Amino acid sequence: MSSLLEQAIAEAYASAPADTIVLHTLEINHKSFLTPARVVRWPVTDNEPETFRCLLEDTASYDPGRVVEFIGVPFEITLPAHSTEEAGQFSIRIDNVGDILDEQLEAAAIAGGQITAIYRQYIKGTESTDGPATIWEGIKINSPRMEGQTLVADGAVLDWMQRGYGELYTPEGYPGLVRGR
Repeated sequence: MSSLLEQAIAEAYASAPADTIVLHTLEINHKSFLTPARVVRWPVTDNEPETFRCLLEDTASYDPGRVVEFIGVPFEITLPAHSTEEAGQFSIRIDNVGDILDEQLEAAAIAGGQITAIYRQYIKGTESTDGPATIWEGIKINSPRMEGQTLVADGAVLDWMQRGYGELYTPEGYPGLVRGR
């Protein structure tokens, strides 16, 4: 991580009010899902997960500008290294999702195709009015698997290693490549 970025993050955390709680959310989607699976990082107490109503950004792929429900479950995310040399790999572990995602993941495995996710951060208390403070779109989920009641998956943000370089050079767009002088 660059020292300038580290300094900015340190300043933001130092100046944040002590009672500010950041809600970390994931929206997981696949073409076979009827609606995206939405979870917020939150401890489960009393055997019943808490539900959060969060405002999505106006540019969201699903339910833009609407207040939607996120289910509170414990999860961990290991963020990718800040490097142009790596593909932005990360991993997630979402606990207690057996009933929430098990059937959806099975349908995704049968249908094939890419599972995607969007990571958002909200400020607790303003999640239904102000929308997300941070958004990471285009997360590609690879190798999702259930370990008991825990979803474990790897993924990539800004998958630099898989992106095409340059432009598509066609004879129509670049006639000099196919004609002589």
